[in-house]
Amino acid sequence: PREAFLNENSSVLGVFGVVCTMFVAVYMLDRRWRRLQTHLEKVAGIMNESRACSLNLVRHFMPSFKVEKYQFRGMKAKKGTAGVEFDNLGLDLPSGKRVLNRVTGRFEAGRMCAIMGPSGAGKTTFMHTLCGKATYGQMVGSMKINGQ
Repeated sequence: PREAFLNENSSVLGVFGVVCTMFVAVYMLDRRWRRLQTHLEKVAGIMNESRACSLNLVRHFMPSFKVEKYQFRGMKAKKGTAGVEFDNLGLDLPSGKRVLNRVTGRFEAGRMCAIMGPSGAGKTTFMHTLCGKATYGQMVGSMKINGQ
């Protein structure tokens, strides 16, 4: 009797097996989708927090700057970069006084650099000399751009 039942209802049992397999597949897809949604909600929360933090930083350091639509997009490398090297850089004034004396260093291409010092230390004079804008004196020493 059991074999006769299986023979008579084999198509029904086949459809039942397919339906069960589809049910399990849909259940697994639903679990995966819910897990991804939870992850996306977490990432979106982190992005919102970082946006709020960047807005607060901009508001703090630049209070007059309009920041309602500001969005930090990260730092990207510039396509055209140049490395600058200088050796024994100095600036002689017409009076004969030397205001920069034997400054040596380099700014590597694609790297950020800070020139720091107290007021009156010569940061602006150094930059003007390096850029060729110190027309009030004569630059001495050597300077190379991209090794030339």
